[in-house]
Amino acid sequence: MLYPTNIHAENILAKEYFLKAAFLYNFARLVEWPTNTSKQDSDPVRLCFIGQDPFDNALHTIQNKKVSGRPLIIQRFIDLKDAPKCHILFISRSEESQLATILNFTQQYPILTISEIPNFAEENGHIRFFLSNNEKLNLEVNLESVKNSGLIISSRILTLAKIVSSKEAIEP
Repeated sequence: MLYPTNIHAENILAKEYFLKAAFLYNFARLVEWPTNTSKQDSDPVRLCFIGQDPFDNALHTIQNKKVSGRPLIIQRFIDLKDAPKCHILFISRSEESQLATILNFTQQYPILTISEIPNFAEENGHIRFFLSNNEKLNLEVNLESVKNSGLIISSRILTLAKIVSSKEAIEP
């Protein structure tokens, strides 16, 4: 049986993931990939998920939207070996123990990596979603890691984000 506080918490969580889905769509629109990333201009933009998908129905709002005239395709529960086919890879919290392996693999490709895992950006991930103390959705961006992947991120995203550095760059 659900109590009112549980319903309220579920509504807040659902709204959070609808907002995150909107951000994912805007990342697809506001990040530039190297010109050799797609074989044809009509190829879809692939938004992929590795691990448990916390978005539930929120992704229906962006499924098949257009990104520069190309369809946005959502692929859930991919294997890491399929990641090079993706433009954007959301790494679920369920994959935290495998994060180093996933990021080491994806750094070889122009794949925008996104997660909610704590310290994700400091571990060379690209964009981390997190909630502030006032429950506001925030972003951390590791700009150096983004550039090393051959991606260009719009200043429209960067103005909303806290820029962080990799742990390797911080530690002597």
